[in-house]
Formats: sequence, C-alpha cells, structure tokens
Amino acid sequence: MTDESPQKDHIQVAVRNGVGFARVIGRGSFKVSASVKEYGTALLNSGVKRLVIDLQDCVGMDSTFMGVTAGLCNRFHREGNAKVEMVNCSEKIKRLMTTLGLDRLVDVVSGDSAEGTVPENGELEELEAKAESPLESAETMLEAHENLVKVHSDNEMRFQDVLDYLREDIQRQRRS
Repeated sequence: MTDESPQKDHIQVAVRNGVGFARVIGRGSFKVSASVKEYGTALLNSGVKRLVIDLQDCVGMDSTFMGVTAGLCNRFHREGNAKVEMVNCSEKIKRLMTTLGLDRLVDVVSGDSAEGTVPENGELEELEAKAESPLESAETMLEAHENLVKVHSDNEMRFQDVLDYLREDIQRQRRS
C-alpha cells in the first residue's frame, strides 16, 4: 500500500533585495508557527522591513498560525515603515482572515500586483522546523491566541475555552 497522504506542512524561505519571503506549503498550522515566528524575528533583527508570505500552495490556516502572523504584523508595524504582505490568497483564506480580523493587520496583495514578487522555487530553501518542548508549544499557542484577541474583540469569546485550557496546561507543566 502506498502512502497517498498530502505532503507535510512546511515553509520555504528566501531573502532577496532586502525583502523576506515565506511560502506556505500545505497548511499554515501550529506545526510550523514557531519556525515562522523565529524567521520573522530574525528578519527584523537583520534590518529587513518587509515580509511577503506566499499562500499559493496553502490549503488552509489554523488559529495558531494566524495568531503568530498577527504577532509578526504587530512587530513589523512597531518597527516603523515595515510591513507584512500576503500574496496569492484564496477566497477561503481571505474569509478566514476576515473572520478573525487578521485582514486589519496584513496587506493582502492580489492579482497582477503579486506577479514577480515571490522568488522562484530554486531560490527558496526549506525553513527548518523549530523543535519545541510541550511547554514551549503551549506558550506559542497561548501567545498566538492572545494576539488574535487583541486584533478583534469577538475573538475573546471565540477562543475563551482554548485560552483557558492553554493557561491551565502551562501551569500544570510548570509545576511538573
């Protein structure tokens, strides 16, 4: 029997002409969120003021990934004259972003304006998955969901159970 499961979620990255790029392949999920956060932080620390996230090969995003993206957007905005853009967004992903308020932070670039923006496959390299302990993973997820609450007040009610669970889980792990 052959494995016909879809390719695992992963991120490809490049820096070209002072612009950082990240291509999401598969799902933008909690599995790749810590790596994306670390990559975005490294870009800012190196003076890069623009991050372009290509969603052409992205089939969906979970709330942790969107919350990490919201946090990066806020960090880029605080740097002044810095921004995060998303290109090649499907209608489904645009609806997800609007529902959670991420569209308030991210510049969604569509149509011909996205042409030539993203490096070719040969220029991109795999972003190594950041290994996180269960505690670090829970902290990343909590921070991501808190970012979403800051973006849109409706998200507090939407994610209250998740926030409560993650806070309890973090406390439990710290006591162990």
